[in-house]
Amino acid sequence: MPRQPKTQHENWLKGTVSQAKPSSPSHFQGGRPVFPKHLSKVAKQEFKRCVQLLEVRGTVTPADTVILAVYSEVYARWQQAKREIGDSLMLETTLLDSHGVARIVRRLNPLLKTVETCESKMISLAKSLGLTPVDREKAKPTQPHEAADGPLPGTVDFILQEHAKKIAQNNDGMPA
Repeated sequence: MPRQPKTQHENWLKGTVSQAKPSSPSHFQGGRPVFPKHLSKVAKQEFKRCVQLLEVRGTVTPADTVILAVYSEVYARWQQAKREIGDSLMLETTLLDSHGVARIVRRLNPLLKTVETCESKMISLAKSLGLTPVDREKAKPTQPHEAADGPLPGTVDFILQEHAKKIAQNNDGMPA
């Protein structure tokens, strides 16, 4: 883990110049990605969960639609393969040897390869989205979405603004 940068006061006392890179905000405009219609039920739930996490962090953009959709589909595929494997790590199959005698052979479940592939893809996609503990700190918050009429619908500021309007309409100061 890297050392914490010196404060400006410490640099001034020691007569040094800071080599730390200043943290610059992201140049991308924040916003909610378009919800794809082709996702399965499980993938839709995962897409919504990821968008919600990224919105709270302020790192989601409309351009994240494709990568979120791919991540969600891989997640759904991974979950289904794990469900189908269940407790059967090994499968027994009957094979005939060269003399025509039936033998029972135990082999690894072929769905294990699908699970492993999905897991590696999910980790890779999660890293690119900033969903892993290491990459979470590296993700820069996006610029807030500029709206001429006020805050975006569904945001906390929008809800508070609507609540204030309702209180203003009601003369006794109590919410409606």
